[in-house]
Amino acid sequence: MRTAKRACASAHHSVVRLSAVLVLLAPLAANATLVMEPVFDFFPGSGPDDNVVGLYAPDFINPATGEPFLLSNHPGVVSIFPAGFPADPGLVDTVRFYNNTSFILTGFTLNIVGTADEPEPFDFTVTRDPNVDAMWGDANDDGAIGLSDIFATVQVSPDGRTIVFKDGEIPVNGRFTDYIFSMTTDGEPFNAAVEAHFEGVFIPIPPAAWLFGTALGLLGWLRRRVT
Repeated sequence: MRTAKRACASAHHSVVRLSAVLVLLAPLAANATLVMEPVFDFFPGSGPDDNVVGLYAPDFINPATGEPFLLSNHPGVVSIFPAGFPADPGLVDTVRFYNNTSFILTGFTLNIVGTADEPEPFDFTVTRDPNVDAMWGDANDDGAIGLSDIFATVQVSPDGRTIVFKDGEIPVNGRFTDYIFSMTTDGEPFNAAVEAHFEGVFIPIPPAAWLFGTALGLLGWLRRRVT
């Protein structure tokens, strides 16, 4: 585990030294009402803390559906959430995430799949629409699409609805930002539905930790048998 973390830290420093974010763009959709731009940056420290939540959060329930929506605990497992303009200031300025999966995160893919109605935070319904009037773009007008000091490469699909971050690593328990700059061309509110998943490399549980967890489980089972 320590070796993997050192390798992750080394890879991170190499990525930051070798390049800023490289954006590979095919011709994008000319216009969209909603323009969004994700930000994945390292954040100091590791593990949970005040305003630091896990990437995998099955206890977060969407009241509109009664179902969890942050379910990415393995590569390819999709989480869905609303994002748009105006951006939630808490997510942009306050809340940070940590990698509470068993994988070194090596990339993220975000897809705009429709619109979202969100009368209250995290209380949302989704309408899937392949022609949704939204795209990934340069929302903060800095000449690039997608910001990261973790991932060296950012790719945007020709229709502007899929953005991929890769060529970087977030270690297990590593903290990072995961928020979205946004704007609308008409200044009106607009929420899109976003599906996201990560790519990663599995980190086995150390034998000592596995044995400890097994012992605790056995103790709990024995207590239930006695009572």
